[in-house]
Amino acid sequence: MADAPSRDEQILGMIDQFVEVANRLKDEGNNTDLVNAAFMLASGTYATYLAAGNEGYLKEDGIRKVAKAYQHNLELLQGLKKAQYNPDGKN
Repeated sequence: MADAPSRDEQILGMIDQFVEVANRLKDEGNNTDLVNAAFMLASGTYATYLAAGNEGYLKEDGIRKVAKAYQHNLELLQGLKKAQYNPDGKN
């Protein structure tokens, strides 16, 4: 029996699915800036739901907390991309 996928493997699989949807929306003729904005707003909507529920909203501290989480994940992603595309660490 195969081991259950790790958390990282699950996340990577979900990322691939989101990118597939984004590419489909782009291929349907939507501007990539609009697709990107829609995905960011959808993510923000979900983050707000997790923090405040369906009837809530984020106050300043909550916005900072979510923004910090986005920054952390973006920095992780860029570190992975740098290791993949620039393994020697040259800028």
